[in-house]
Amino acid sequence: MPIPSDNLPGGDWGARPTGPKRSVFPNYAATADAEESEPQDDGVRTTVPAAATAEPSAEAARALARSFVYRVLAAAFADPDADTWHWLASAETGTAWANAWTQVGEGTGPVPAFREEEFEAFRDAYAAVFGHAARGPCPINEIEYGEPHADPLYQPQRLADLAGFYRAFGMELAEQADERPDHLSVELEFLCVLTAKEAWAWSQQPPGEGTTICRDAQRKFLREYLGRWAPAFARRLAGLAAHPTLQALAGCLAAFVTAECRRLGVEPGPAHLGLRPVDDALERLCDSCGLASALPGAVRPPA
Repeated sequence: MPIPSDNLPGGDWGARPTGPKRSVFPNYAATADAEESEPQDDGVRTTVPAAATAEPSAEAARALARSFVYRVLAAAFADPDADTWHWLASAETGTAWANAWTQVGEGTGPVPAFREEEFEAFRDAYAAVFGHAARGPCPINEIEYGEPHADPLYQPQRLADLAGFYRAFGMELAEQADERPDHLSVELEFLCVLTAKEAWAWSQQPPGEGTTICRDAQRKFLREYLGRWAPAFARRLAGLAAHPTLQALAGCLAAFVTAECRRLGVEPGPAHLGLRPVDDALERLCDSCGLASALPGAVRPPA
């Protein structure tokens, strides 16, 4: 996914790897000028500027490394396709991935390796554990976790809130996007964008309030969305995944999201967060409102 921070100085995770051909946020492109790329204020502010005394060049490099880790995780958890897997398995991406993880992975061990010859086995294992519907053995959509007593409008409202969060930072889901707004890969890619915007903001002379805006947005998104359910998802995946790369990704995701929460002062969600119960009446309500047909993965498998 090309980003305006691609040309920032930093580590080997910089922009050299050309990303997967598809992005769920097609309007975020390297050709965007400074005005289009500047972080937008969504009204969420903290009283203390983020990293106010930090060295800007070091913070820019760290933000860029974090962005690359989010980028790889987003690609790895998206529905597998050959082009994306080829990018993940390339030597260039592997080197950048390992270097970025060394910078921000909090010493949690090596990152999972992606091997070209394992694509079909990985794809089969992915399908087996996530299924072809929202309620597979290990749901990969946020709204399947927790909220057991939510009202009938919880699901569409949650999806609308997520889409609104994306729009607040100038991000629009592509019409041809294969995933719902609450899909793990979409939430990871959004944080890839926010951390890239933070890296760009740190590169300005002098760094402006954009750094605080981006940190505040990341903090809120982790607290209310990804950080709330990713630990439970990772625990469930680790127990169900048959492929070693999927198992390694589960540990990597849990470690990185926990580190990100700690970095931004957010309490991560519980690893034992349960799945919301399936209510047939609510499922029929969602089917009747058209949400299921509009969003791939929302329809339960046939009996």
